[in-house]
Amino acid sequence: DDARVASLRKLNAARKAQMSIMPQQDPQIPGFDISGICIPANEVGGDFFDYLWLDEQKQSFGIAIGDVSGKAMKAAMTAILSNGILFSQASESSSIKEIMTRINKPIYLKTEKHVFTALCLVSIHIHSKKMFYTNAGLNEPILKSGKSIRHLKQNGLKFPLGVREDSRYLQNELQLQAGDVLLLYTDGVSESMNEKKELYGTKRLSELFTRIDTQNQSAKEIIGQLLDQIQAFSEGEAQRDDITIVVVKIN
Repeated sequence: DDARVASLRKLNAARKAQMSIMPQQDPQIPGFDISGICIPANEVGGDFFDYLWLDEQKQSFGIAIGDVSGKAMKAAMTAILSNGILFSQASESSSIKEIMTRINKPIYLKTEKHVFTALCLVSIHIHSKKMFYTNAGLNEPILKSGKSIRHLKQNGLKFPLGVREDSRYLQNELQLQAGDVLLLYTDGVSESMNEKKELYGTKRLSELFTRIDTQNQSAKEIIGQLLDQIQAFSEGEAQRDDITIVVVKIN
């Protein structure tokens, strides 16, 4: 009927708007191999990822990956809003803890009380390979060094953006080495479900990431392997949430 057609058109418009804010190609940065993807669920979700320079000299490269609570039009519009606020605040400061603290308040004020934005913001200095990250409620990034896997913990507040007006975030830092591979992902990955209603989970993801030959594959190929395994696990079950993955290889 007409109401259903109008509703579908609105959802399609929201989906197009959501997808349009994401990078259309992988960044080309000497010394790094970076690739990202967002696979939308059947319904409009609220995932997004983006790349941005955090200084005029283009020394600090930023990667943002986010997941807005809820579904449909509201989640997609909040994703677009959050991404816009992130870009406006990133032009004011190159400190990621400062950026995260600054974007929290407008998100709190401009979104409904039960809508939150889980966001992980990473900054990598392209010469020193020093990495800073602040994680507001997203899945912990996973760092692979050689054969060892490390889940990157967050110091200080872990609340998603928009939970409290006065949240102040801390940043974490670590030194990346040649051969390291960083995996950023949203819970559409870990919460993929099979027909037995089992979740894929972070344990399976960590084991898969350990097994993948990350040294001899590109970032894009690593994402392809992850997606193949997640889809095989799901055994044809409908994808219930957006799946977003960003992989960073240090050459």
